[in-house]
Amino acid sequence: MILRKKSLERIKKIHLLSSRVNAENHREKLLHLARKHIDEIEQLYIKNNPHADIETGDLAVLCFELILESGKNLDEILENCFLRYERKLKQLLAEKKLQF
Repeated sequence: MILRKKSLERIKKIHLLSSRVNAENHREKLLHLARKHIDEIEQLYIKNNPHADIETGDLAVLCFELILESGKNLDEILENCFLRYERKLKQLLAEKKLQF
């Protein structure tokens, strides 16, 4: 289990509340909010504002919601993504002839 049970339950509850607020266009609203958060995060990092980390956490929650919106298992998706990232980074390092 990647996420703790309590965290996963909270994300699911947040997703339920969010889907009630944005009933008709939930996925589109989540994508819109994600784009807004990315813009805000970029601006905060430019200003070296530590609030960028909070906004990045908000973006993560939005991304988790998008996965749940697709009806997928969040832990399985995250595990798959971790494996893919690790494999890709190791490949890039090997291409640069660096050792991991």
